[in-house]
Amino acid sequence: MIFVYRYRVKSLNGLLNKQSRAVNYVWNFCNDTQKHALKWGKKWPTGFDLNVLTTGSSKELGIHSGTINATCEQYAKSRSQHRRPYLRYRGRK
Repeated sequence: MIFVYRYRVKSLNGLLNKQSRAVNYVWNFCNDTQKHALKWGKKWPTGFDLNVLTTGSSKELGIHSGTINATCEQYAKSRSQHRRPYLRYRGRK
């Protein structure tokens, strides 16, 4: 006799969507900070400078502070790697 068990696995789709929006928000904040520095002739912010500016926002955004720091560092690395003054905004497609 063959038994077939069916289980419903709860999807984490809602949580992942919320976290992806928070990461996009951090990326766009880094982009806005970069554009502000360009506009006023300020020193271009590095990944460390962006990390300092985003401290304390993890509780409000609902993501871990390491994720925020990694996003800021990735933004700074991508911007300098492609030699662009700023990058494109991230959002829904």
